[in-house]
Amino acid sequence: MKKSLRNNFMKKIKQILRPLYLPIVNYKDSNFYKGYELISNFFEDYLLYKKYSIVFSKKDIKNKEADLILHYHSIEKGMLFTKMKSGFAKNRVENLHRMLDDSEVKANMNRDQIKTAYRIMCEYYELHQKANYDISTIYTLEQYNVYKNILSNSYTTDFSGKINWIRDTFYNDVKSDFHNFAHSRKSVREFTGEKIESSILKKVIDLANTAPSVCNRQASNIYLLEDKDKIEKVLEIQAGFAGYTDNVSQLLVLTNDRKYYYTVGERNQFYIDGGAYLMNLLYALHYYKIANCPANWGKTKSDDQLVRKIIAIPEAEKIICMVPIGIAKDSFRTTLSLRRSHSENLICFK
Repeated sequence: MKKSLRNNFMKKIKQILRPLYLPIVNYKDSNFYKGYELISNFFEDYLLYKKYSIVFSKKDIKNKEADLILHYHSIEKGMLFTKMKSGFAKNRVENLHRMLDDSEVKANMNRDQIKTAYRIMCEYYELHQKANYDISTIYTLEQYNVYKNILSNSYTTDFSGKINWIRDTFYNDVKSDFHNFAHSRKSVREFTGEKIESSILKKVIDLANTAPSVCNRQASNIYLLEDKDKIEKVLEIQAGFAGYTDNVSQLLVLTNDRKYYYTVGERNQFYIDGGAYLMNLLYALHYYKIANCPANWGKTKSDDQLVRKIIAIPEAEKIICMVPIGIAKDSFRTTLSLRRSHSENLICFK
C-alpha cells in the first residue's frame, strides 16, 4: 500500500473510531482518573518504602549501616556537652554493641560509616575512663578491646567524634573558594542567645532564594519564630535538639507549598525543591556568619498538626525542616560527622 493511501486509510479509521476513543481521552483528563493515578502512585511509594527502608527490615548491609549511623550520631551529639553525664545514651550504646557484633557489619569494615561507628564507640569508652566514670554495666573493657582490635589496621591516627572551634576562626573560609567554603560549614548547636538583626536575615533569604526549583516555581517559604515559649514547644515536638534549646532565640521553619504542583508525577517534588532550598539556606546562613543547625522534620501528620496549633502554617504547606539560628559562642564544639568518600556513592555506568 502506497504511503498516501495508507495515510488516508488511517485518517478514515480515526474518524470512525473517534466517537469511541474520545470519551476515554476525556476520562484521563477527569479528576476521578487523576485521583486514581495519585492513589496508585502513592501506593507504589508505600510498597517500596515498606520493602526497602529500615522501618520494616534491617537485613541489607545498607539498612544496617543506616541503623549504625542513627545510633552513633546520637552519641556524637552527646559528646559535645562539656558536662558529660555518666553512661549517657545507654540504649544507643547497648544497641550498637549488638549491631557491631554482626558478622556482615564486621565484614564491611572498609565502609567509612561502619568504621566510624567502631571509632565513636571507642571514644565513648575512652572519655568515660578519662572522667573516671564506671560504665561496666553497659560497656566492658573486653568489648572495648574487641573494637580496638577490629580497628587495628585502620586506627593509626587519633580520632575524635567532635571538633573544637573558636568562633573567630570558624568562619575563615566563608569568602573562600567553594571547595573550602562547603567543607567549612558545620552544624552548630551552641548559641549565645543573641538575636540576628532582621536586615541581615533579609540578606540571607535573598541569597537562599537563588536555589533552583522545578520550572522556577519557587514554592519555598520561611517562617521566623522569635517567641521563646513557642520555640521551646516546637523544638520539643521536633525532639532532636534536646539539651541545646536554652539559648535558641530564633527558629526558622522551612516549608514548601503544594499549591505549586500540578501533575501526579510531582507528588514528591516539594521534598526535592524544599531540600534544594534548605541546602542553599544553610550555605547562606554560614556565608553571613550565622550559626545554624538543621533539625530534621521526619515526622507524622499528628506532629504537623501539633505544630500548626502553635504556628499558623497553612495546611497546603509541607514542613521540610526547622533551623535554630543564632550567634555562636566564643568557643564551641561540633560533631565530626565524617563524610563518605566518592568510592561509596559514585556509581558509573559504562
